[in-house]
Amino acid sequence: MRKTLILLSLILSLIFLFSPEPALAQETNQFGIHILEPDEINQAVELVNSNGGDWGFITIVIRDNDRLPVKWQKFFDDCRRLHLVPIIRLATHIEDNSWAKPKIEEIDQWANFLNNLNWPIKKRYITIFNEPNHAKEWGGGINPPEYAQILDQFIKKLKQKNENFQILPAGFDLAAPNSKDTMDAYYFWQEMNQQIPGIFNKLDGWASHSYPNHGFVGKPTDTGRTSIRGYQWELSILKSQLGLKKDLPVFITETGWPHKETSKFYDSQTAAQHIEAAYKNVWLKDKRIMAVTPFTLNYHAEPLDIFSWLDSDSHPYPQYEQIKNLPKKSWWPEQEEKWEILNIKYPQFMPINSKYQGEIILKNTGQSIWGEKKFFTDLKLPKDKKVKPGEICHFAFTIKSPSTPKEMNLSWQNIDQDINIVCFNPANISSYKTNFFQKIIAILKVWWYDKRS
Repeated sequence: MRKTLILLSLILSLIFLFSPEPALAQETNQFGIHILEPDEINQAVELVNSNGGDWGFITIVIRDNDRLPVKWQKFFDDCRRLHLVPIIRLATHIEDNSWAKPKIEEIDQWANFLNNLNWPIKKRYITIFNEPNHAKEWGGGINPPEYAQILDQFIKKLKQKNENFQILPAGFDLAAPNSKDTMDAYYFWQEMNQQIPGIFNKLDGWASHSYPNHGFVGKPTDTGRTSIRGYQWELSILKSQLGLKKDLPVFITETGWPHKETSKFYDSQTAAQHIEAAYKNVWLKDKRIMAVTPFTLNYHAEPLDIFSWLDSDSHPYPQYEQIKNLPKKSWWPEQEEKWEILNIKYPQFMPINSKYQGEIILKNTGQSIWGEKKFFTDLKLPKDKKVKPGEICHFAFTIKSPSTPKEMNLSWQNIDQDINIVCFNPANISSYKTNFFQKIIAILKVWWYDKRS
């Protein structure tokens, strides 16, 4: 059996080596980092948006016992302000030394929570749990059909809430063998696809844990499923063996070299050189890759502290500085522009040859910060004014009436509100054949509009 598995692995590796690499149209700032807590965001942005970069990526976990709207809305607002694209990885909670198994009946709670947050960009990236081919990640057992059902329901429920949710599967441990505690990823995917035929075509992207295995001591020049090019093997298998028909963008949500002096791992300088070579020679050259978020920025509990990019005093390891100094791309992801008209101050009638100072009050109900880039309308935003989502802005405008009586139309670019104003000649009021009281009312109207202008 073991010889058969080895032979199959070699055949599949050859398939992906000679498969063409489709190019994706959108280019991003592919640099990113995995963080554990929202308060690490300021150190993250210094790394991923440095040296010409903008809108880098961060991966972060939200647990089912930490669905706090205020906390996570603040995190999304910080991502918006600092120009970071979040990749949210869902998690349950620790139970009997394993991550509790997700429950289908809780998916609606997840969907409502995630949909009620104002995300920083239009595409909402979600990865559904973590390495389910490990028993400790799935309530102490391994159950590919069950994971397929959970994934399928998350896709269904989240897409019902908003089509902009971009669903990624869990990242898989590509080095895991078939054992009582782990399952080979290929066989896991086969059982998933048997349970929900076509499940992989329902995805919007692919989350990959392309670590330098085995033992995290691989080199950036290595190839195959257990290398930093593991995502290439994954995509090839999905297309050649499991019916994937579309080109999925790739998000390497975990990768990296552990570093520790006088151990089986590389020292910090060598680890830094390897991660730099991986970016420059592999990941940045592959247009299928949207983001690479190595594990992890700031972690100090054994045994995973050796993956941290910052030490216990928050000082950077060499890999932080070397990746910070690499040139990066500046791009701007699509954001939803929305607003609510709270009030418009304007006259229904105006004397000819007159002016009126009007005002329109808008509330930012979209995702962008008004004033950061070209404004969506021809209303004049006050100089240096920034309007965040949820905030209100007063816009002044001047109306000039024509020299002859007519009906005048007032409108603004991209604002669905047309206003009609009747312009009249005050001199004609005295010629009206009206009674005394009607003349007094007309004169008062003219006086009032003259005074307001």
